[in-house]
Amino acid sequence: MTDNTNLCMNCMGDTQGNQICPNCGWNTQEPQMRFALPYGAMLQGRYIVGRAKKANGEGITYIGRDTVQNTIVEIREFFPQSFCQRQPDGYSVLASGGNEILFDESLTMFLGYARELAHMRELSAIVCVFDIFEENQTAYTVSEWTESITLRYFVERSGGSLSWNAARQLFMPVLSALSTMNEAGLHHFGISPESLKIMQDGKMRLGDFCIAPVRRMDTDFPPDIVAGCAAIEQYSAVTEMDEATDVYGFAASLFFALTGELPQDAVYRKNDSRLLIPTELAKALPPHVVTALANALQVEPERRTKNFERLRAELSAAPTVTSQLEGQTGSITKLPPLPKKKDDGLPGFIWLLVSCAISLVVMAVIVWIWFQVQPPVMSQEEESGISSSASATPDPSSLTEEDSDSSLVSESSVELIDVPNLVDQNYQELQEKVSASEDPDYVILLSGNAFSTTVEEGNVVSQEPTPGEQMERGGAIVVIVSQGKPTRELPDIKGLTLAQAAERVTSEGFVPVTEKVYSEEIDAGKVVGYKDYVAGQSLSYGSEVVLLVSDGKDPASDRSSDITE
Repeated sequence: MTDNTNLCMNCMGDTQGNQICPNCGWNTQEPQMRFALPYGAMLQGRYIVGRAKKANGEGITYIGRDTVQNTIVEIREFFPQSFCQRQPDGYSVLASGGNEILFDESLTMFLGYARELAHMRELSAIVCVFDIFEENQTAYTVSEWTESITLRYFVERSGGSLSWNAARQLFMPVLSALSTMNEAGLHHFGISPESLKIMQDGKMRLGDFCIAPVRRMDTDFPPDIVAGCAAIEQYSAVTEMDEATDVYGFAASLFFALTGELPQDAVYRKNDSRLLIPTELAKALPPHVVTALANALQVEPERRTKNFERLRAELSAAPTVTSQLEGQTGSITKLPPLPKKKDDGLPGFIWLLVSCAISLVVMAVIVWIWFQVQPPVMSQEEESGISSSASATPDPSSLTEEDSDSSLVSESSVELIDVPNLVDQNYQELQEKVSASEDPDYVILLSGNAFSTTVEEGNVVSQEPTPGEQMERGGAIVVIVSQGKPTRELPDIKGLTLAQAAERVTSEGFVPVTEKVYSEEIDAGKVVGYKDYVAGQSLSYGSEVVLLVSDGKDPASDRSSDITE
């Protein structure tokens, strides 16, 4: 481990020898994330590894420092925990038994995706890669580190929603970057209010890039998708994902910025694809923006806006009713030309009245055609008013599938269920139970991990919404999972093989490294004990411990014995 005594591993600033960093307020005694590289690890002889900031099914993201450029960087390590493990040295990565081919194929995919992303570094609206390398039997990418907040937090801090003018300035540059990326065959598949970040200069950038299998259900990777932003095709391991998938995530994030709420999860909307737009918002938003969102958030991919250029056209300016109708129907009924004014003519005001009347007729015809081809967007209050009148409410059995998909849902059609109590239940078992159900009442999303002195490691510590509340059937329950106690007792490892000892120490949350020593009583290759510690002693989770491995008897002692005899 490299000595970086005064370097804060949380912000890469100078701690000035303090336990609490004066720059960011972080306690330097906080343990590193489980399975992550140790604090201060050096990569390529250049990059210092700091605190692990987040992890998903693909790998771990760290803050780091580039000692050559003297800049703060973001380091991404390929470390799919579901089929690999950290070696006892605390650095090397090894595929779990039987997963060697899967690991190698996924590593190749990770490197290929990173190289494609590196070619996009001229796009200022995305976080790009500027270094890629292999080390420790895995791979790493290095990107610029920029201080930012998530779009979700920015919207919450801005009063819960943004105006269209404010949102347009943030989203349109990202849309342009996504259009360029997708034209080059590079997709994101994880666009959400979490992956969209607001920089200190007020601009928005897209980050959190991952390989495609991480962005869908039923693969070898734990899925990293955001309910409400994930398109329906991401819930299948076989359905093709393409540019329209990214269009859905982008539109869902824009919908969130404008309303403060994400659309309902695509799994729920599969049976009822209608959107709810608050009345005040429906009045405040330009109609062409509402139409663009409705088109981009169609559940079925074949009915959704196909690409970002089309979405840009729909969002950029309100099209005239005539041009939109021509694009949708191919033709518009031609009306008779206006009558020509005779030389001896009527008074001017008469012609004015005639012109107004004809204009009204033209507009009435166009509006009638418009409502024949474009499903109306209704607000919750309007829906409520309609549903209160039996004569105005259509019989659901009389609606076609197309009518159902393009309409808006009324609150009365939402099926509510009681929120189950998941606390203290095993997270993995809960996920398996939900996955096994053909029509689950809810989906479970992992928000993060937390230490707990009362909840066993791997079990749910807390959930949102809380047990006893009501939620929409098919909605998401967001959980935090226990990492176990913040301090652990060192297990007894004396006499075990190195592999057995490393597994036992790692399972308790410690990071093992090895050191060889001579031993008169322990056979070579087996563990003598700990350096500086003893079994049963309590240490902080994530602490590095040195395992003393026997190198056999000291040859010097044998020679001394021979001389004495």
